[in-house]
Amino acid sequence: MKIVVDENIPQAREAFESFGELIFLNGREITNKVLRDADVLLVRAVTKVDEELLRRTKVKFVATVTSGTDHVDINYLKKNKINFADASGCNSYSVAEFVISAIAHIFSKNNFPFQGKTIGVIGVGNIGSKVVRFADALGFDVLMNDPPLQRTLGSQNFVSLDDILQCNIITLHTPLNLYGRDKTFHLIDEEKLNRIKSGIMLINTSRGEVVDNLALKRRLQTKNDLITILDVWEREPAIDYKLLEKIDIGTAHIAGYSLEGKVKGTEMVYKKFCEFLSTKTPGNKLSRTVNEWEPKYSSIADSIISIKEENNFEKMLNEIIKQIYDIKTDDKLLREGIKLEKQNQSKHFDELRKNYCARREFNNYTVKLNFTDEETKRKLKALRFKVI
Repeated sequence: MKIVVDENIPQAREAFESFGELIFLNGREITNKVLRDADVLLVRAVTKVDEELLRRTKVKFVATVTSGTDHVDINYLKKNKINFADASGCNSYSVAEFVISAIAHIFSKNNFPFQGKTIGVIGVGNIGSKVVRFADALGFDVLMNDPPLQRTLGSQNFVSLDDILQCNIITLHTPLNLYGRDKTFHLIDEEKLNRIKSGIMLINTSRGEVVDNLALKRRLQTKNDLITILDVWEREPAIDYKLLEKIDIGTAHIAGYSLEGKVKGTEMVYKKFCEFLSTKTPGNKLSRTVNEWEPKYSSIADSIISIKEENNFEKMLNEIIKQIYDIKTDDKLLREGIKLEKQNQSKHFDELRKNYCARREFNNYTVKLNFTDEETKRKLKALRFKVI
């Protein structure tokens, strides 16, 4: 069995080497020619999986170790009886924690209180639902917009997009749908951007194309009155560095890049591949390797964070998070691309993703409070910190 693998999938060798020959490639260099005699394809979001990539190949199993699947032509796979698996939800905590990190940084820097502020969450799936839970625990008034989910559950808990645009924070967690009833391509277009009031925080960690980047750049160049956090961009990796210069925080599509999120993606795809083999080759020696691989995580040297009493919860939370993950470091690294020649900027973006640090999720850390405050404990525990 020949398995073509994106070289940036963590622990892929350990998980899949017992099944056959592994061919590791940069995800942007996986081509139809490479796949001609391959049986399995394992990708991340940078590889466009469609007829052009797969025609006249032997591939019978395709998997992406990502939550999003807009880079995969699922209808083509179904039509050609190619089994498909994704890792939906694998990095949901990672992205939700990134959003909280960004909010804590901005609110602490500007002395904004969480209490009394509204946050509008667009898309309430694996990630958005966790953002809702975290934000509610921190004292925000939370509004939700998700038309497909609203049609399933009813309108009681959801509001219109117009209502969301009036919130103090707008955060996007939708899939990228290019067409149809629930189209999200340029969901936040020039007209909607013009309706967003001055001082609002706009966060996009979904897909770059959900926000019209050119329209956003025009808004910021003329008024420069929004607090903007972008982790995703149109035309990645050839992002608009002029837009980057205008926003408050910019990162290289790494919101979901916690170590747990990445390894969980591999684990989920591994299990689905084992299920596929068990169905297709009952009793075969390959099926006997099913579920033998277990993911491994490195230990954390400083997992206990000591905090002295701080009257300002927003500043305290920001200090706790900074000891785990400083979002401004990722912002600084991406901005190094501004001074590069244009032809090297895309490579810089990809290199930041390829060589990303081993960021760990909140639940790995214990916060030691040198004071007694049950409300602070409750909030930190809601973010999955252990508290002593």
